[in-house]
Amino acid sequence: MINKKICLIGQPNVGKSSLFNLLTNSHHHTGNWTGKTISKASGIFKNEEMKLEIVDLPGTYSLIGESEEEKITNNYIYSSNYDLGLVIIDASNLERSLPLLLEVLNINSNVIVCLNLYDEAKLRNIKINHQKLSKILKIPVILMSVKNNEGIDILLEEIKKFSSPKQYQLSFPNNIDKYLNFMQDNFLDQLNPRAYALKLLIDDEQLDQVNSKKITNQIKFFQKQITKEDIINCFLMESQKIADVVVQRNNEKAKKLDYYLDKLLINKITAIPLMLFLLFIILWLTISLSNLPSNWLFSLFQFLEPKLYNLLSFLPQSLLNPLVYGGYRTLYWVVSVMTPPMIIFFPLFSLLEDFGILPRIAFNLDHPFNRCGSCGKQSLTMCMGLGCNAVGVTSARIMENKKMKILSIITNVFMPCNGRFPAMISIITMFFLFANGIFNTLIASLILTMVIVFGIFLTFIVTKICNYVFFKNEHVVFVLELPSYRKPNIIKTIYTSIKDKALDILKRAIKISFPAGLIIYFLANYTINNTSLFTILADFLNDFGLLIGLDGVILLAFILGIPANEIVIPIIILGYTKTSSLIGYDSLESLKNTLVNNNWTILTAINFLIFSLCHFPCATTLLTIKEETKSYKWTLLSFILPVIIGVLLCFITTFIFC
Repeated sequence: MINKKICLIGQPNVGKSSLFNLLTNSHHHTGNWTGKTISKASGIFKNEEMKLEIVDLPGTYSLIGESEEEKITNNYIYSSNYDLGLVIIDASNLERSLPLLLEVLNINSNVIVCLNLYDEAKLRNIKINHQKLSKILKIPVILMSVKNNEGIDILLEEIKKFSSPKQYQLSFPNNIDKYLNFMQDNFLDQLNPRAYALKLLIDDEQLDQVNSKKITNQIKFFQKQITKEDIINCFLMESQKIADVVVQRNNEKAKKLDYYLDKLLINKITAIPLMLFLLFIILWLTISLSNLPSNWLFSLFQFLEPKLYNLLSFLPQSLLNPLVYGGYRTLYWVVSVMTPPMIIFFPLFSLLEDFGILPRIAFNLDHPFNRCGSCGKQSLTMCMGLGCNAVGVTSARIMENKKMKILSIITNVFMPCNGRFPAMISIITMFFLFANGIFNTLIASLILTMVIVFGIFLTFIVTKICNYVFFKNEHVVFVLELPSYRKPNIIKTIYTSIKDKALDILKRAIKISFPAGLIIYFLANYTINNTSLFTILADFLNDFGLLIGLDGVILLAFILGIPANEIVIPIIILGYTKTSSLIGYDSLESLKNTLVNNNWTILTAINFLIFSLCHFPCATTLLTIKEETKSYKWTLLSFILPVIIGVLLCFITTFIFC
């Protein structure tokens, strides 16, 4: 049996992860924007003839990348710790992908080229002479469409019979060639001394590891004559020569469609309104479609509750009641409230992803973010935060450097996640709507959109302040490709977004919500002098709560809601009704009566929305921040900063309107 280790190499958004999923039967989410693969993944392909260990590397435009993920790819390729590299290329834009292919060939010629998305190239009337390309590069070139499962058998056959070809020789200008010859004479022990020489020229971290001071000084001398841009231009010029020979284009119709869409979506006048309108539509559909399934889930769990109680009746009451009325009841609140919005929001958002909208959002927001010290890519992490702040935090890996990554993580909490949506929607519906029927959800969606816009404004302000305080006002350069628009695979997108996003987040929330329910039950039932601990804590916080237009019960609900934001409203009900466990409510009208009877006003509702937007991240997000930053400093700042801003804003609104 043939055993080989294979790595998948390619620029972002060319189908690497799709090919990886197909070969390994994995289900990593793929999307039409830069940075979907933000870590190295591995899997196994096996049939009767071969066993392949497949490594999916993060996408990179060049081996001279700056971000953490690009460095992962660069170092892996230079390590030659693989038998064969599959370089995946977008056949509809060959010129864009060829420079990276040439850079890879300059290091290791054990490569097969996969011309993916060839079906899209044909739709755009782009013809590629792959036989001629194979002859020029001296390596196999395969036409493929991964999403249609075309070309896979041919690829596997080429992998099976692959043997090392001749090294492709790229010609360099005299000054670079002189440097490479010098380095080749001094690094004969390297597997590919000329490729290693280029790495030393552009990678200062690698240069610092050279033991010879004489050679280091010589390299620094050449660095004054040869820039990164000079090297990149060599690959670009060679790529253009090859493309002129093998590519034939007649795609004016496709170009016009992309042109007219971009005239709307990246236009200074229409871009932002259109993006906000798309957000409004997603929120409206989420709100409109989630109420009914949420009620069904509530009814199901309430129906099962007495049956569960009877099933566990052999336990002592002191254990049975906390488990059922504490842990189980809190768990089904979280599941019932959280699941429907997520299984609606994530697929809708993923469809925009796959179509190519998200990179346009980053492009449109680059200017304001650049003035704050970051770049437009931060908006991509914000978009992920709308679904789940923990996902937004992990997506910050796409940022080019540590500074931008930290800024994205600290500010992600200002994007209300799906866990906060239900409480915010309930308060908006009860206190700010005066219409009936469909207009209810339209107005609620509009107000929620305005809240999110306010969160974006806060993100700009906090990014600017943190950049000035912690990073001495450093400035960065934004590099992001605007991919071609693509028709999403609707069924696959819905499946993967629910499986990889919604269900994964739900699992984490369930793990945290059950023990949180036990704590809430204990606070509501353990008494001192006939007063529950919950009431004692709420009374302790009450004076400060009133100072910022809230009260002690609301503040305690937010504190106890750290495990999952979904349980803030039921905890508030528990506090006001002084019940021993979380309870539901028959209608929003009955809930509003409970709140009004406990001195809620329009001002309280406004401050509740502000504090919902500006308070500490949930436990899952905090743990993710610690994992991503490897620092208690940034985790603590991510906790404290939004609380300070929320308290300050609530105090200002209370001072103004009281």
